[in-house]
Amino acid sequence: MSGPVGHTFIYNIVIIFVIIVFAFISGTLSYYKAFKVNNRIVKTLEKYEGYNDYSKKEIDRVLGNLGYSVEDANCKQTYNGMILIDSFNENYRYCIYIDNKKPPKNGYYIYGVLTYMNLDLPLVDIINFPVFTKTNRMFKFTSKESK
Repeated sequence: MSGPVGHTFIYNIVIIFVIIVFAFISGTLSYYKAFKVNNRIVKTLEKYEGYNDYSKKEIDRVLGNLGYSVEDANCKQTYNGMILIDSFNENYRYCIYIDNKKPPKNGYYIYGVLTYMNLDLPLVDIINFPVFTKTNRMFKFTSKESK
C-alpha cells in the first residue's frame, strides 16, 4: 500500500512543477511581446520626431503586424511625472505620455510609452502588468520662441 501513496505524492509534485514552469514561460513570452511593442512604438516616435498623424499610422501598422492586443487596460492622466497625450487607440491599448506639454526651455521633448503585459493563466483571471519605456531626447528647433 505504501507504493501507490508515494507515487501519488510524486505525481502531484511533478504536476505542480510543470504548471509553474509553463506559467513562467507564459509570463516571459508576454513580457517579451509587451517590451517589443514598446520598443517599436518608441522607434516610431523617434523616427517621426514626436506623436503626430504619421506616427499614429505607423504605430497602427506595426501593432497590426505584431498581433498585440490587451483586453482591459487603463491610462492615468499622469505617470512617472509625465502627462497623458493619447490613449486607447481604436484597435490597440497603449498610452503615450509627454514630459512637458509646452515647448520646454531646454528645447527637447521626452515621450513615454505604456503598454501592458497580458498574462492569461488557467484557473486565474487575466492579469495585466504595465511596461513603461521612455524615448531619447527629441529636440524641438524653432525660429522664434513663444513666450
